[in-house]
Amino acid sequence: MEKKRKKAIIILSVIITLTLAFIWLHSCLGKEDSAEESGFVYDLLCPFFELFMGKGNVTEHFIRKLAHFTEFFGLGLELMLLMRIVYEKAKIVYVINAWTVGTFCALVDETIQIFAERGPQVQDVWLDSAGCITGVMLTLCGIMIKDRKIRK
Repeated sequence: MEKKRKKAIIILSVIITLTLAFIWLHSCLGKEDSAEESGFVYDLLCPFFELFMGKGNVTEHFIRKLAHFTEFFGLGLELMLLMRIVYEKAKIVYVINAWTVGTFCALVDETIQIFAERGPQVQDVWLDSAGCITGVMLTLCGIMIKDRKIRK
């Protein structure tokens, strides 16, 4: 069992590293490249979101903010899974640790944008942090449900 656990920790650490590389490399993009990429994603996702929000109600700004939330949602999920594997029990301190690490990564993300001359925003750190804690809490709920099924 210990060998499986170590392997899971390594795999999840690699996934977290790749997630952070994805997030931070996108923050290194200049304004023009970032706008071009956002435009592409907007064109791709706009028809889907218009089904729910109505035609003309989906903006590129919405897609950008959704990307912030989604990236850090995934990171929060991964961090909480790592906490679970490393410590084997879901305790509030591990939730706080995962959220704190995710929020720190959001601060680094916005700091990178300073050097990329992109206009970092405090609201993006809050949004990233909200995405992270949502991922952490959903993962915690899944862990608790799984643990209850195992006990029964």
